[in-house]
Amino acid sequence: MNIGTWNRIKTSLFAGLFAVTLVSGAGVSHAEQRAGSASSSRPDVENSEKYSCREDRHERDDQHEHGDRHCAGKWMIGDFHNHTTFTDGSYPMNDLTGPTTITPFAVSDTSGLYKQGTAPTAFRNGLGFFTNSEHGGIQSRDGFGRNWTDTTVYPTLPAIGDPTNGKMWRWQSLIRTSDIPFYAGPAYMGAYDWIESIRANYPDKIVITGMEWNVPGHEHASTAIAADNALPIAEFEYRFDNSDTDGTTTTTTATIMGWDGKVQSSSYTSPAYPDYSAVLAQNAKHNKTLDGVKWMQANYPATGYLIPAHVERAGCGVGGWSIAAFRDMNDNGPSVAFGFEGIPGHDKSSNRGEFGTGACGGGTYGGAGTYIATVGGLWDNLLADGRKFFNFDSSDFHSTSSDFWPGEYEKTYVKVKDASGDGVYAQEDVINGLRSGNAFSVHGDLINKLYFRVFHGAPSGDSSATMGETLSVGKGEKITVQIRFRTPDSNNCQAGINASGSYVCAPPAVHHVQLIQGRINPTRANKFLADGVTPNPAFNAIDSTVAGIVETFDASSWSIDDEGFTTMTFVVPHVRNSMFFRIRGTNLGYGVSKMDATNTKIVYGTDAAGSPLLNTPGTNNADMAWDDLWFYSNPIFVKVL
Repeated sequence: MNIGTWNRIKTSLFAGLFAVTLVSGAGVSHAEQRAGSASSSRPDVENSEKYSCREDRHERDDQHEHGDRHCAGKWMIGDFHNHTTFTDGSYPMNDLTGPTTITPFAVSDTSGLYKQGTAPTAFRNGLGFFTNSEHGGIQSRDGFGRNWTDTTVYPTLPAIGDPTNGKMWRWQSLIRTSDIPFYAGPAYMGAYDWIESIRANYPDKIVITGMEWNVPGHEHASTAIAADNALPIAEFEYRFDNSDTDGTTTTTTATIMGWDGKVQSSSYTSPAYPDYSAVLAQNAKHNKTLDGVKWMQANYPATGYLIPAHVERAGCGVGGWSIAAFRDMNDNGPSVAFGFEGIPGHDKSSNRGEFGTGACGGGTYGGAGTYIATVGGLWDNLLADGRKFFNFDSSDFHSTSSDFWPGEYEKTYVKVKDASGDGVYAQEDVINGLRSGNAFSVHGDLINKLYFRVFHGAPSGDSSATMGETLSVGKGEKITVQIRFRTPDSNNCQAGINASGSYVCAPPAVHHVQLIQGRINPTRANKFLADGVTPNPAFNAIDSTVAGIVETFDASSWSIDDEGFTTMTFVVPHVRNSMFFRIRGTNLGYGVSKMDATNTKIVYGTDAAGSPLLNTPGTNNADMAWDDLWFYSNPIFVKVL
């Protein structure tokens, strides 16, 4: 008996709790575990599409073969967390032909460049959208990496607002000088000027202005607001970034920009603002986080997002990100706080993901944080709440020493639909795509296409749901999960470039895929008990029984269909309760343990079931990252009527 067969037998014990039948490949007969009469009610697909509008049948809507504009869309790859010389990055945002000369056209051959830019390099790596998202607060450099105090460039300090000790508040460096009323200081290029230069060079790409939020009471989050300028995200930074103390001693910025009413982070103290550290891992500053979420939800509900980053890095509790914090943000801003970066980037770093032993989980697991890597963990509990809360992956690029370039290794694929129907994709379309949850994350081009659906009945049925959507069915009815993916012939691995000179780059190949099934709880825990004042411990609780691996597919149980997709199916013959499904896959086999040079620490690996092992901090490098590849889907929900 091979390991794939044994895993299917073993996981069927868990699957029985959900009244399911396991199917190896397409068209394999099954025996129903429970008898049940099918409901005669018509299924209702929430936020999903009819079969004729499906993107995974000959990819028809990707090619715009249907007239219905709601079917029009395409998969777009992006990165929304990266850094440049404006903050603590090592490279500019756009390509340079000289120390201060921006390339006025798109570049494919980088050999003649003075310095590569983060956005053009992302596009050369195949990305279709890019968000500049780097630290808020106060910074010392301009976009070329020159200090604001360099009098050969700036005869006087161009910064306004409270005294800055030779630095500039991030809100100001985000915008153009033309966006500042009555500005009379030295000329400089704000981040939005750089973005406009990139858009001019790459008109077929989407570039969004964003900011990495220093989140009060927590760590960081990737944020953005789609607009015709950077004023909305600049105002958000000014009001809510924990490191922005502008306005403490003067009212200059509030008066010039019209941004009255800022409350400094230092004011968020108990008892004026409640501190729930002991029960919910939320200190008093978390209240400012909620104020920021509410502000964006009220002002930019359709065009903004707040996506917490490297969420385990600062630990599991106060100062990091607890499940209570995510629940609270999602409750107060459901259309802007709709996910996190469960895969943190920094995959070259010796501490993979830059997660040390103090990170929640003690490090990454196959490059992913424990919140998504642990089945029945934090993410599965958010999904068990029925929350549309999704996972994404970005590079968090700072330098080539510890990071891959945007799009070189980490990729988030997003299904983007042309809302206007004019054939031109906009910033808002990308953000709508992220919000929809129809997205998946990939390391090292392990796959480049994924079509993951739950069908009412057989896979040829008329109604289905894909990632981020909900399929409603009658109790006792049959559903079929179908997974189809493709793997490219090669990836971006290059010995001596982004791997060691002796490393042998191998074509990516998926060894196995795990199907994770979870239950949807009938009720959600409230933040407070019945008195409306006492914090509820259940709001910060994680129940490890909410999800499990119900099937593991490999070459012994999948097939290659006539379109060249690796295909597998899983049947629930009689659905009894609401549930969700998500998947992940890897190039690693079962029971793999790559040890470090001392043979005492695991660099990467899998357990006997094929789940990821800890990437022990201090053992990783680029070669190890290329060895240890994973992809993660977002969930599909099934609602029993």
